[in-house]
Parts: sequence; C-alpha cells; structure tokens
Amino acid sequence: MIDYKLIGIRIKQAREARGLTQEKVAESAEITIVYLSKIENGKVRPTLEVLDRVCTAIDLDFGRLFSNTSQESQNYQMEPIAKLFRECAPRVKPIALALMEDLAKLPR
Repeated sequence: MIDYKLIGIRIKQAREARGLTQEKVAESAEITIVYLSKIENGKVRPTLEVLDRVCTAIDLDFGRLFSNTSQESQNYQMEPIAKLFRECAPRVKPIALALMEDLAKLPR
C-alpha cells in the first residue's frame, strides 16, 4: 500500500523549499488549490498524471516522490525516523533506541 500522506509531505516540503505558493503550483499543474491542498495533506489519491504535473511544477523528481512510500518497503519512513532521532537530546537517545528495539520485537 502506498502512503499518500508521505507523498503529500514530500510535495509540500519541495514546494516550500522552492518558495512556491500553492496557487502557483496548482495553476502550473492545472489543478485547483483545494485539490493540491488535499494532495499535500494525504486526503486524496491523485492519478500518476496529476502527480507528474505537480512534480514538474515544483521541479521534483517523480521517482524520488515514490521512493520508499510503500509500507512494505524495508526503508519505509526511515528519513523521518532518523531526523527525529538526530533531534533528540543525547540523554534521550538511549531511551528512544530501546523503545524502537521493543517495537521491532512486536509481531508483524
């Protein structure tokens, strides 16, 4: 299953990193601002054609958009997990690591 919320987060981050407004991207991708907002919030499952137009509008690699977005992928959500871990205070890191180890032991 594809994580459309993660796809939306990536689109929003890329759009904001380039200083683009939702209005500008929506216009360029030939969709409504409301629809782009729903894409960014993971509320809809847009077609590949729409996602391709959005990627073109924000200069985001289409393949990168889908990288590790399957919940079955070994590397699913590794980026945000690593970012959160890096942001933890040094005294909290052993606790976070122990929690992740315990979670890894849960049945799949």
